[in-house]
Amino acid sequence: MRKSSSKDVQKIQALIARNVKDIVSYEIKNENIGFMTITDVEVSSDHSYCKIYVSFLNNAKSSLETLNRAKGYVRSRLAKKVNLRRVPEISFVLDDTFEKQQRLESLIKKEEDELKGMKEEE
Repeated sequence: MRKSSSKDVQKIQALIARNVKDIVSYEIKNENIGFMTITDVEVSSDHSYCKIYVSFLNNAKSSLETLNRAKGYVRSRLAKKVNLRRVPEISFVLDDTFEKQQRLESLIKKEEDELKGMKEEE
């Protein structure tokens, strides 16, 4: 039995990302999801599980909940679109990297402003 290479996994991740984005954008008729971006896809080594990291423009928490309720539908549509021996179980995970980065930059700016203010007082 052939072991999966990292190149195979990358192809599967790209295939899943492209198709899931199409399914969510064009087939799911739920305005609660809003604008979604897939930021990363992780597939387990045996291809049985898949974490899809997503970010949303608005209402991230409710959009993620709605998307996770539709994951069975997304998986069944994915099975019809891709030629994989096993279509993985899907879970959607909120990618909040952008928000964390903004928060960190805000804290750094605040500290820089305070240091500037302290130097000016001297």
